[in-house]
Amino acid sequence: MTAKPRIVLTPLEHVTRFAPLVALGYWTREHDLWAPIFSRLRFEQSIHIKHPEEALLDLWVSMHAGCRSVSHVNTQIRPDLALAQAWGRARFHEQSTLARVLDKCQPEHVEQLRAGVDMVYQWIGQAPHHAWSTEPLTIDIDLTGLPAGRQAEGSTTGYFSGKRGPEAARYAGSA
Repeated sequence: MTAKPRIVLTPLEHVTRFAPLVALGYWTREHDLWAPIFSRLRFEQSIHIKHPEEALLDLWVSMHAGCRSVSHVNTQIRPDLALAQAWGRARFHEQSTLARVLDKCQPEHVEQLRAGVDMVYQWIGQAPHHAWSTEPLTIDIDLTGLPAGRQAEGSTTGYFSGKRGPEAARYAGSA
């Protein structure tokens, strides 16, 4: 006798569709990667949240989660409590809060962020630690075109060396 399928309801508080981002969140918290960035950010003007740098972190996570605009935060990452916990948050800020923080950002905040990111690069980046005097730095970039259909997101017609006619169109996304 075969077993019948069992349908049960489970709480979704520990389920996520962003597993790689959860792993990245735990890793960055373990290494305190945001400390050089957060320590440089200074918001002098009044903002209605206590830690606006957390809102900027939420925006960074939202971009990596595929949110195309701030308004997508409420539906994409805000309900995902497992993802928020991985980044050390009980819950991500809602989109209106993120928009207000972005509105308060000035050119000096961009410079502060840039300085913080530069510090992280110097800290964990591979190029600053390369033995320049003994060997050249080799960077491998693959510019090979891949086949894409007409409906592929972001697909554009382009030039592919050695490909002609329908085969070139297939690689250019306009078959």
